[in-house]
Amino acid sequence: MKRLNWITGIFVFFVFLPIAFCASQKVTVEVDYGGLHQNRKVEIQWKRGITALEALQAVAKVESEYKEEYFLVTSIDNVVGRVGDKVWYYDINGKHATSFANKCILKEGDHVKWKYATDVCSRTIKKGE
Repeated sequence: MKRLNWITGIFVFFVFLPIAFCASQKVTVEVDYGGLHQNRKVEIQWKRGITALEALQAVAKVESEYKEEYFLVTSIDNVVGRVGDKVWYYDINGKHATSFANKCILKEGDHVKWKYATDVCSRTIKKGE
């Protein structure tokens, strides 16, 4: 009986604990194309220091640029943002992002949602630059 308990303990330690530990080390990336493509949601492996931009780049073709002091994601899977019309925004765990995607460090289990939506920030970036 002691041997069975020992074998069960070893099995749990080497099989179930790593599975449970690794299951939490994911980040979910969701992309809402504003009706232009089918939305998608993908889980990727989390790693220390991964940014919202890097997570997006792991699941989609991304174009970005600096505009003055702003960092903008300008295109995801060929859906191009247009200042004054629709642009790309993201949130983390249902809350609006408070930093640029290239600076936003994700935590294990975070859910990043990118959304192609009406531009509400164009007043802060000069058009045509």
